[in-house]
Amino acid sequence: MVRPGETQWIGARAQNGLKIMKLSEVSETALEAFYAEVLTPAFPPDELITWDELREAAAGDLGPGALVFDGETPLGGMLGEIYPRSGVLLLSYIAVRPEARGRGIGQTLLTDVIPRWRAAIRPSLVIAEIEDPRFHQPNVYGDPDARLRLYHRTGSVLVPMPFFQPSLRPGVPRVFDMLLICLGETAQTVSAKIVSVFLDEYFELCEGSEVLTADPDYQVLRQFCEQGDDGRLPLWPLDRVAEIPRFIEVGR
Repeated sequence: MVRPGETQWIGARAQNGLKIMKLSEVSETALEAFYAEVLTPAFPPDELITWDELREAAAGDLGPGALVFDGETPLGGMLGEIYPRSGVLLLSYIAVRPEARGRGIGQTLLTDVIPRWRAAIRPSLVIAEIEDPRFHQPNVYGDPDARLRLYHRTGSVLVPMPFFQPSLRPGVPRVFDMLLICLGETAQTVSAKIVSVFLDEYFELCEGSEVLTADPDYQVLRQFCEQGDDGRLPLWPLDRVAEIPRFIEVGR
């Protein structure tokens, strides 16, 4: 889901014969092609924004979004959300058309567009959630291990806690065995309070305020934010994924 942000996003620009455009400048026809041909093949239904949510976000310029085109064909794109209480920018989606993978489009988005968003928004953190390749196998939606390698190459680091994605809408289950990563962080630690406030915002937005106090799984998740020293959480290289404990649902 993409939410409002108070900033100006990059406009169209040419790079390597491709064109990078902000979400609100894309025609509805091209946006629909991006949803059907790029996003939908890349994410299972439980993790995917709806078409109506994407169209609403683009029409209202509700958040950071960038699409990569070869002529009129969308090859890939990236969507983000801003969480105002924590100041976190969540990278909600990054996807590349299946037949265009391997051309460096994902790396271009992460290394070119993310720094522009960071300079414009000045977020406290840039965070993404990705499938843990130990428990999510390669499938029709892509290869979790390849995604992890992409983020590793582009300088992302790991928040050392097990994670699960909230239910994105009623009737859709949570997605367990996820990883929480920070993009472009050079510090060795991050504020535990910022991460905690972000989690509260994210889960409240998706599942309602009652989850913050009444849900046992969420309480376990939040406890991991209280295990740092002096209010800080360490950041680990992504090659330490094997050291992250698996989150076990309460009552599973």
